[in-house]
Amino acid sequence: MARYVPKTVREYGRIHLADRLGDHGWQCFIARRSPNEDEVIAGMPEQGLEVRLKFHSQESSQAVRFYNSDTLDWDWEYLVITTYILEETPVTYLLSRADVGVDGRMDDEFGGALWLQPEEFCADEFKEAWGKLAGV
Repeated sequence: MARYVPKTVREYGRIHLADRLGDHGWQCFIARRSPNEDEVIAGMPEQGLEVRLKFHSQESSQAVRFYNSDTLDWDWEYLVITTYILEETPVTYLLSRADVGVDGRMDDEFGGALWLQPEEFCADEFKEAWGKLAGV
């Protein structure tokens, strides 16, 4: 049987996210919410833990756009950004909603959308910070 080969950066990102969460003991459910967004729920049922994630996968390191500045797009607790997803060693950054909401962290450009720039999320404190999920 042929192995499934992802066709888009988003599909590569879904697979990478599920694998990385699995490496840290989390089960992962990913559902398409709209053409541009997925709903991700990660959990450890035996410990009664569940967390909602927003994720972005990118070919390089690019700004992340939030369309609705009031809700930051939907109900999530952590933002997962994977850069260089098509390379041998993608890099993943994990930020809590509070990390994203720090004053001055996001730019307001282009008609009210908010942008989280790479220089803000590429900090060492967010790089491969899977331990943040342990505090859920």
